[in-house]
Amino acid sequence: MTQTRQALALLICLLGLVAAGWADGGMFPQLAGSAESADQRAIVAFDDGHQTLILQTAYEGDRTEFAWVIPVPDLLGSGDISTVSADIFQDLYVLTEPSAYGYYGYNAQFLVGCSSGSQPDEFRTVKVWDTLQVDDYEVAILSAGQSADLSDWLAANGYAFPDGHGNELDYYVDKSWFFVAVKMNPAVERPPSMGGDYGEETQEMKPLALSFDTAEPVYPLRISAVSSKDEVEVLVYVIGRHRMAPTNYHTEEVRLTSPFEGGDFPAYYEEQFRASLARAGASSVLVEYAGRLPDYLLNAHREELGLPTGEFYVTRLRTYLTQDDMDEDIGIAQAPTDDSFAIRISGAQPAQASLRLGGIAALFALVAMIGIHPGHRRSLLRAGLTVAVVAFLLI
Repeated sequence: MTQTRQALALLICLLGLVAAGWADGGMFPQLAGSAESADQRAIVAFDDGHQTLILQTAYEGDRTEFAWVIPVPDLLGSGDISTVSADIFQDLYVLTEPSAYGYYGYNAQFLVGCSSGSQPDEFRTVKVWDTLQVDDYEVAILSAGQSADLSDWLAANGYAFPDGHGNELDYYVDKSWFFVAVKMNPAVERPPSMGGDYGEETQEMKPLALSFDTAEPVYPLRISAVSSKDEVEVLVYVIGRHRMAPTNYHTEEVRLTSPFEGGDFPAYYEEQFRASLARAGASSVLVEYAGRLPDYLLNAHREELGLPTGEFYVTRLRTYLTQDDMDEDIGIAQAPTDDSFAIRISGAQPAQASLRLGGIAALFALVAMIGIHPGHRRSLLRAGLTVAVVAFLLI
């Protein structure tokens, strides 16, 4: 009876070792990213009434026709606009992506402008607060009392605003917001082509960081309806002292309803994400990650994010929206709890799974033999340790 109990105890310990190896996620397969093609990609970093908004986009076509209009709730000065390294998006992506690791792509939306024309002396209610050169960009900081005046000024100065979208400008004009109009400096060398699936004419643009005061963090979504296609994928990383959540869009965590059994992970996860979004309802936003921002990442990008020392959290929000869904900006506030959330999907490749099962069977057989043949316990234990090491490496 004693030998039997010992054998069972050893079996439990060995199987516990195997189970612990599975739980550590050491068997993640190579997985492609789930948000590599988000149409809009942004970072909202907020602390004590001050926000840094970092936007990233790509442009397809003649670079002299690129234009970008960004509404902000406060007047910006020359020191409040800068370009930052795309590494900050890469680092946040790797930290929050629901997989072991993946690749990162670019396919963001933008506002298409036209070549610069002559500028009339007056556009009535438009005020040009400043014009400046920010790295590769020419930037104008504006305000306006009438959306039609603003649209005329943008068109005359190479920041053409599509016809029929005065309501989007009215939304911000009525709130007395300011506008940051951005276009490429034609004298600057063309950014490198991204090539591949994005085409030889698709160019990666440097992320642009805007810093301003605001009582509550906000993501200016409404303006995106101007240049959006039928459905837009939005990906926003929100960084603050706590976990954050939208205040005016229904929000819940991604729920997976079926296990990943190998194969095409991006297709599996996208199907699960879409199903979770459908259950949440129209105009919903899903949380893909929430947790404390690691010190190494915060310290590497603290200046770009405009954050002081201290502990910060990052919340990754993603959704698909139609033009009709984008009828207001995304207001953001502290979430009810700071609970962490991450999607860590484990699944063995078929060959790995069969090897693990074989290792478990061998361990079981050796433990049983130890109980039956106590006189050979030492040699059997040595063999068992060898099998355990091999099984651990396989895991």
